Amino acid sequence: MGGRRRKRTKIIRVKPKIPKTFECPRCGKVSISISIKNGIAKISCGNCGLYTEVDVPPVFDEANAYSKFIDLYLEGKLQIKERTEEITEEENETERESKEVHIR
Repeated sequence: MGGRRRKRTKIIRVKPKIPKTFECPRCGKVSISISIKNGIAKISCGNCGLYTEVDVPPVFDEANAYSKFIDLYLEGKLQIKERTEEITEEENETERESKEVHIR
């Protein structure tokens, strides 16, 4: 008469996560990393050395900054720099600043 009570299966909805690395339009590898600070997105490829900075609104996340970068890259409106030169200049500046702090 009264049957067994059945267990309910709980439905779990997985929220999609925003990726941290993207595909490079120059070399085709998934090695583009994006960091956003003060409305400027710094976009660099770890494989081919592509580097650029793009102005973005404060509400943009990495995926939106990547799509803006791709649009500007395909239109040819970006100044592309080589990352190897930028890294050495930035490292030298930070080393000088840290030495000045320790000297004082």
